[in-house]
Amino acid sequence: MSIAEDEAKERFKGMYQDDMREVYVLGRTAPPAAAEIEAVAKRLLWRSCRKWDGIESDCAAKDEDDAWNYAGEIPGFHKEYIRQAKEMLEIARKAVNE
Repeated sequence: MSIAEDEAKERFKGMYQDDMREVYVLGRTAPPAAAEIEAVAKRLLWRSCRKWDGIESDCAAKDEDDAWNYAGEIPGFHKEYIRQAKEMLEIARKAVNE
């Protein structure tokens, strides 16, 4: 049984709602949506703003969105963080399917 199936059983424990369990598993194992990918990319970028080459930085960005907007001015920056986010989410999805 997969992690997603175990989670569904626990979440709907004592309920005879197989449809809800099935829908939960489908949602949990579905490919990540664009909004999920961007949210992870923004967090990765925000966390990387705090240190550059191991040195604490005074990142001028106020928050994740501000950092994301600023990084958009640098060619290829968004693309790389989105690639990393997709990879991380694929790894997580694969883990819940095992």
